[in-house]
Amino acid sequence: MTALAALPATVASPGWAQDLLDPTRLRSSRVGADALPSRSNRPPGWVGPDYASSMASAVTSAILSLVRAYGNTADQIGKLQAEEKQLTDKLNEAIRNKAAILDEYRQGLFCSGCGRTKSDIISKGEQFPHSGQSIIKPTPEQIAAKERELQQGIDRLAQQLSEAKAKLAKLSPDIDAIRSQLFEGMGLWRTATSMERGILRQEFAFDAQDYVQQRTVISRQIDTVIKEAAVAQTIPALQACITDARTWADALDKCEDRLTRDRATLNTGLTNNDNTAQRQTANVQSVANEVAAKITAFGLAGYLNILTTLMGRGTDGSSIAGAGYTFRMGKYDPAGFGEILPRVAEFISRASSLIIGTAPGYNTSASQELARLDRALGQMEPRLAAAVELRRQQEAAAALERQQEEARRQAEAQARELERQQSPLPGSGS
Repeated sequence: MTALAALPATVASPGWAQDLLDPTRLRSSRVGADALPSRSNRPPGWVGPDYASSMASAVTSAILSLVRAYGNTADQIGKLQAEEKQLTDKLNEAIRNKAAILDEYRQGLFCSGCGRTKSDIISKGEQFPHSGQSIIKPTPEQIAAKERELQQGIDRLAQQLSEAKAKLAKLSPDIDAIRSQLFEGMGLWRTATSMERGILRQEFAFDAQDYVQQRTVISRQIDTVIKEAAVAQTIPALQACITDARTWADALDKCEDRLTRDRATLNTGLTNNDNTAQRQTANVQSVANEVAAKITAFGLAGYLNILTTLMGRGTDGSSIAGAGYTFRMGKYDPAGFGEILPRVAEFISRASSLIIGTAPGYNTSASQELARLDRALGQMEPRLAAAVELRRQQEAAAALERQQEEARRQAEAQARELERQQSPLPGSGS
């Protein structure tokens, strides 16, 4: 504003022009009583972006806990699967051996000295029967006793196999519950990260509404200043216009600066949201990969390898589709199946009810407003200079007149004094 800067600052900018945020103080003493609105348009109960980011952090911690629980459960399943296979092989072998051993017993194919069967002795590279011994045929009682002995081993293996299968059956619901909770957790994490971005964007929309309201007030005041500047003739009127012009130009600069800061706050918040989401995703994937590498159970490791594909945040829109309603923040016990935590329910309710508006803009740029003000004040400069010059001439003429009057009075006084001195004194006889 060249012309504005060139005009004499005969009246200092009032103190109330220094605070853009105080609507009771920022107003022109001449232009009107309009006030710049403050940031009071947040609805009751409004929560900031920290509310959502803290939930995302808590959900990430719970997901990590579930990943580790998944790994521990899968490890137990892997061990039980190996034990089941081993016991099944032993049981099948024991059943086959029983049939073969009893067949040999019935045929009398065992040594009278050691009581071992022919196949057992031959498998050790020994002579059957042993030297000095004979091949004997057992009695029915001996065959029955041998069958009971072999069956006891089979029954013991069958019991161990049944117990291993029962443990596996008990762990299966746990692994399914953990998977379900991991899926729900990913949904709640997406809801939280999307909600944080939505809050940031809506807060900027609130601030942009403030900006438009403030610009409307400032523009109206500038219009009034320009109209009054066009007809101002006296020095006080011209100086008042200059003061008001500087006041509202400063208010406009502050309004623009605040919008710039608000936009920077939005962009910084969105960038931090992206960076934090990437760190949380990478942390979950790192732990999931570490846990998956130790899992031996068939088909269970692959789920963890693709886990973080579910953590991608949704696109920015005008609303948020809340997900993760039944996430239990790390718990997965069957007794609590279907439980809805009040904290989670409230969070999703807030997220789902968040309506994200579009930030409005103002139809005239600040530079255009300042250019209008600059042109008006540029036209006012010659009138102010002429008024100042006229006042100087008037004051000089008045001073000269006062000097002349004073000289006349002094001359008259001197004449009276001279006359008095020349007049004869009374009684002198002159």
